[in-house]
Amino acid sequence: MVVTNAPSLNNTGSPSRVNFLTIEADLFFSNTSAIVAENDIVIKHARSYIGVFGPRIDDIANEVASAAGISNALSCPYHITLITKDELCQLMADLSNKIDDLYENATTIDTKHIYSLCLGGDPKGVCWVVIIWNAGNIFRKKYGLCFKQFHITLSNNDDHSLDKSIYSLRDIFSIENLNLNIIDHLALSYNLSNQYDQALIYVREMCIRFPDSEKGGLRLADIARRNEQYKLAMLAYARTMHLIDEQNNEKIHEYCYKRILNCASNYTEWECLFGKNELEQIPEELKINLFMPWTSTIRQRFINIYSEEQPQFSQKAHHHLLVPFIDPRQTNQNLGRY
Repeated sequence: MVVTNAPSLNNTGSPSRVNFLTIEADLFFSNTSAIVAENDIVIKHARSYIGVFGPRIDDIANEVASAAGISNALSCPYHITLITKDELCQLMADLSNKIDDLYENATTIDTKHIYSLCLGGDPKGVCWVVIIWNAGNIFRKKYGLCFKQFHITLSNNDDHSLDKSIYSLRDIFSIENLNLNIIDHLALSYNLSNQYDQALIYVREMCIRFPDSEKGGLRLADIARRNEQYKLAMLAYARTMHLIDEQNNEKIHEYCYKRILNCASNYTEWECLFGKNELEQIPEELKINLFMPWTSTIRQRFINIYSEEQPQFSQKAHHHLLVPFIDPRQTNQNLGRY
């Protein structure tokens, strides 16, 4: 799949809530360390804004600038702006005496997962490095700030009105050249900006190219749930539970369990029992993995869930249910039904 300045699709789903962002942060940045312990990056208050500085930022900027033939004409160090001057003034007014806590919390943001997507803008005018840094946007949302298109300005002049997202990239952007982690962070970036259809493009690519990675299954499940595709969500959460070790991933396992229970209690039948139009939710290329029977371990989790409380969801008597299956004799993933 080759994307020129990324595809343009309509947004769907509801805005992300703070509690969901907390879950995202816990699940995907659980191994972070305080940046003061890292010698190559520092987050600090500089000239009325909060920015990210250091040798690694300089290396990213210099590599892209050199490849594009851009000389270093900056009168200030390369940096990524975390909070702008205007935003900081507003936060100072809103937070009052808690502003010191903001500075302290900013210095603990994860900086290991800062990714460069290469050159954006015009090399002969205003240009920049397009940056994906989800931990930075999770931090901003906790303080009520909007999603930010992180970047490193390369030119001496800047124009703050320009789009500096993935759409601003100068060259053709190919998903095939990206590894699992970068695709994952791109998908999360679109999630954080409420562009769920865009995120789905990258999530499906993850699931196809890396079918044994739980990251794709979990991303797919969360997007499907937001889009009210509850059967797809249930199967993707189950796939995630199947791929992870419960003892080492107890938090993710419990998260998937609760989401499956919510889907089954309110919206759909259990496992691969499909109601009217639900089969259409499942992408053709993902059926071979999502239609796998649930393991006894997963089934055991749900055996006694209705001992004290009955489900809210019920099918009408005249609705026919389908049980799809994958014929093991077929190698082209054809789908059969009975």
